[in-house]
Amino acid sequence: MKILLLTQWFDPEPTFKGLQFAKELQKRGHKVEVLTGFPNYPGGKVYEGYTIKPYQLEIIDEIKVHRVPLFPSHDNSAVNRVFNYFSFSLSASFLGSIKLEKPDVIYAYHPPATVGIPALILKKIFNAPVVYDIQDMWPDTIAATGMINNKSVLDVLGKFCNALYKSVDKVVVLSPGFKKLLIERGVPKDNIDVIYNWTYEDQIGESAALNKKKKLLPKDKFNIVFAGNMGKAQGLTAVLDAAKLLLNKDNKINFVFVGGGLEKDNLIDYAQKNNLTNVTFLDRLPVTEINGILSESDALLVHLTDDPLFEITIPSKIQSSLLSGKPILAGLKGDAADLIIQAKTGIVCEPMNPESIAQGALKLESMTQAELKKMGKSGLSFYQKNLSIAVGASKFEKLFNQFAVSQSVDSNIDFEKNIKRLVDLSASVACFAVTGPIMALAAAAIYKSMGSPVFFRQKRPGLNGRPFELLKFRTMKVSEKGSDDVSNDAMRITKVGKFLRAASIDELPTLINVLKGEMSLVGPRPLLMQYLDRYTKEQSRRHDVKPGITGWAQVNGRNALSWEEKFKYDVWYVDNQSLLLDMKIIVKTVLKVLQRDGISHDGEATMSEFMGTESK
Repeated sequence: MKILLLTQWFDPEPTFKGLQFAKELQKRGHKVEVLTGFPNYPGGKVYEGYTIKPYQLEIIDEIKVHRVPLFPSHDNSAVNRVFNYFSFSLSASFLGSIKLEKPDVIYAYHPPATVGIPALILKKIFNAPVVYDIQDMWPDTIAATGMINNKSVLDVLGKFCNALYKSVDKVVVLSPGFKKLLIERGVPKDNIDVIYNWTYEDQIGESAALNKKKKLLPKDKFNIVFAGNMGKAQGLTAVLDAAKLLLNKDNKINFVFVGGGLEKDNLIDYAQKNNLTNVTFLDRLPVTEINGILSESDALLVHLTDDPLFEITIPSKIQSSLLSGKPILAGLKGDAADLIIQAKTGIVCEPMNPESIAQGALKLESMTQAELKKMGKSGLSFYQKNLSIAVGASKFEKLFNQFAVSQSVDSNIDFEKNIKRLVDLSASVACFAVTGPIMALAAAAIYKSMGSPVFFRQKRPGLNGRPFELLKFRTMKVSEKGSDDVSNDAMRITKVGKFLRAASIDELPTLINVLKGEMSLVGPRPLLMQYLDRYTKEQSRRHDVKPGITGWAQVNGRNALSWEEKFKYDVWYVDNQSLLLDMKIIVKTVLKVLQRDGISHDGEATMSEFMGTESK
């Protein structure tokens, strides 16, 4: 079976469903290809030895790894993240369609959710089923980590994700809580499977040998180690407050934090200001060295903030901690806490509760070495029976075989509609992030030159002729006869308006109509309501699809065409619409805008009024 692993992050980036997963599938007799980006996660800088190119093919352990360009970033900037996610989506969609062999099944790894865009595009191109593995529940994770707080943006992202989850052939989640949440959001129960994650099994074995060579932890302390990303989601200030409660008390507890993250500097400052001598910070280390520290530790720490999302999340540190054979201090609730309890491998305490964390640490310290060792062995045994890569890969293999042999015909019935809506939502959000400053400047220029209102609003016919309110930037002085008056347009249009039209900036607010589902990025342009009664029966078919910001007529002449020519192009689009045609129209639109081609009809500022076709 030919399996495509589609993931924005792949080795040498830290991802346990990367090369290790590919090699396990290959070992089972499958042909595996990988479509990914150039490594830059989690620091946001391209790894040494790599340079972003238009395309690069690597062969790693006989596995083809196709690397496509992206905008490297992983900082606090929402705009930079949008660039990072969507640049990969676009390049993976385009280059994947021309560089890959036809797969029997596509495995897509989320996060980010935008990896679903190339997954569905390649699904359509190759007629291959998609198994979509959700590791982060968007938009919940985005909100919980504070990356985006705008409710409107989160609502749009939620609609995008729900449409995506319903469009793939199978959704795989990492916990029962994820499955329950998706069912509540309308994803069919039978389309969701729970497959627990595994960890870096091939590297854990190197820990013991390394541990003999290098000692990084104090011997006379009870070392509780946290290894990994130190971000807002981890809520580690509460752990430092627990350390403050234990400071200068009768105990040998020492909290050790290994790694990096957006909150690390703040945590170090906090520890220094409070003179926390029972806290140690170590820099990010290679996985093998981190595993050495895990082996050297007395116990391991896993902690998340007290958020409803994290009650259904199982952080990857659970698996690595279990496999290390060490007892765990778990500041967790929900599914992750249940795993610790089932494995009989640690102490569960209240997350974000310093007193509870401190009491849990003291309880571990009070145990004998035999008791601690028994806890660690119990966790290791639980991992091997329930969470290992052998167990997980077997479950994935069963899914892949199921879909490769018999792909559901029904899954493609609404595909064109779903993928078009997904592209509309994702591209509109990306455009808003990119063009926000441009829109702000345009609004200011309009207000200064023409006063209020800044926006032009007008009823236009949408799908099946249903009216909606079109939103654009105003480019003309208001006519005394009303907004529908097109007489003397050349006198009414301002210098600012001419510039906005020439650069198509006046169209940017129309993205709001797209987000609301009233329009699409591509489709026949929405015209005036009074034209509805003037169309021939054939011309009226242009309303069988949603109107668009751009369309087939716009890239074949724009306002330089006659009305009859426009309508022929519009109807042709209705009969021939496809994802590839939409992509072609978008590319040609960008070229037309740059060339400022066909902005106005001959001798007029705008298109003359359509009075009907004589042969009607």
